[in-house]
Amino acid sequence: MDALIDFDVTLDPQEPNVTFKATGLTDTALSATLETIVLNSVTLNPVSDAAMLVAGPANLLALAAPKVVKDVLEGKKTVDIPLDKPLGTSITLDDQTVSVKLTSPELGSHDGMLMVSGTFVVS
Repeated sequence: MDALIDFDVTLDPQEPNVTFKATGLTDTALSATLETIVLNSVTLNPVSDAAMLVAGPANLLALAAPKVVKDVLEGKKTVDIPLDKPLGTSITLDDQTVSVKLTSPELGSHDGMLMVSGTFVVS
């Protein structure tokens, strides 16, 4: 069943660019804040006859969409990204397993790259 008022949405850029900043790290999650969204415009293209009747006012509202999205989300929305397992690894050599676990992880950067530091426990 088709919608009574149906629009195709065109974004500029077609795939908005989103930049996140890592803001915290534990052994089970990485926290990130949405820093910037590159979204220049939203255009509503009418598909149905009823949508053609309201396309003008709808696109006037769509003009405000990029600013509203940026104002609501940029620098304000922090999410925790769960890690599958605690940071570390296990290596098996000659039937002996050596486990390395990162405790007290801290975030940093070096030459524009994300750097993780902390204390390693080897067992």
